[in-house]
Amino acid sequence: MHRKKPFSHKQKKEQLKQKRDKKNETEPQVVAPSQTRLQRAFENISENSSGMEDVPVVDVLKVNEQPLPQRPGRNYNPNRYRLHIEQESKEVVEERKHLARTVPIEPLSETVLEVAVEDVYKPGSVLDLPRRPPWDYHMSKAQVEMNEEAAFRQYLKNIYTLHSNDELSFFELNLETWRQLWRVLEISDVILLITDVRHPVLHFSPALYKYVAEELKKHVVLVLNKIDLVPPEVVVAWRHYFLSKFPELDVICFTSYPKLEEGSEAAKEGGASVHTCTHMHIHAHTHAHTHRTHMHIHMHTQMHTH
Repeated sequence: MHRKKPFSHKQKKEQLKQKRDKKNETEPQVVAPSQTRLQRAFENISENSSGMEDVPVVDVLKVNEQPLPQRPGRNYNPNRYRLHIEQESKEVVEERKHLARTVPIEPLSETVLEVAVEDVYKPGSVLDLPRRPPWDYHMSKAQVEMNEEAAFRQYLKNIYTLHSNDELSFFELNLETWRQLWRVLEISDVILLITDVRHPVLHFSPALYKYVAEELKKHVVLVLNKIDLVPPEVVVAWRHYFLSKFPELDVICFTSYPKLEEGSEAAKEGGASVHTCTHMHIHAHTHAHTHRTHMHIHMHTQMHTH
């Protein structure tokens, strides 16, 4: 019987490499799309939409690129939902660096840090969140996506027509992200908005609240997170502020790291992982002549340690 010629380890590795190279030559490679739908909308706006020729073209910065799958054949793009924002020019970046090096930092007073939602989001303006155009199950997927692209282009046109770049902060330019938000809101029963209690108005969108609570008729819960980082008076003030301005809103307070009393067993076990469920019942009585708030805070804390 014929015996096989012995292979060294080096020869075996070379044989496997040749097989892989041959396989890659015969199978198609997965190539990332050179343009997203949004980029095509910006670049081909005059070709695809009448009356949209005056929309400015912006440079899009795509953040958090993910590697493509190694095996071809799957119609999957891991960068479909990556962050798209407007890319600043090199001159603007250099100017900001110069200011950071030359202008001293001056602390602001507490009154300056008090910001209302109207100062941040301008409710009722073109800066509100884009709305999904009407659709039904009799429409094809192509029709639905075409209407969504047209509505999103119009949304961007209104923003860039009425506001200059200096007036705008960074916002999502990836239509796929907004599509996911539309669909999640439609199939959800309760929407949780998690905000940092130190600056909750920066994370709370009045337009999103109005769309979910008034148009979709669904419950909105605002979570004031990290309440251990601010005095109790601040928690009470923000809770009262949101409940007075948004009557359909439910507000709850949460912290993962409650303040523990000195000498307690949990405080001594510094390495323990603590999960806390805190229910705060807050009653605030405000005296107009002193502008002071007297609070009675009753906290029930149930702690589970691993």
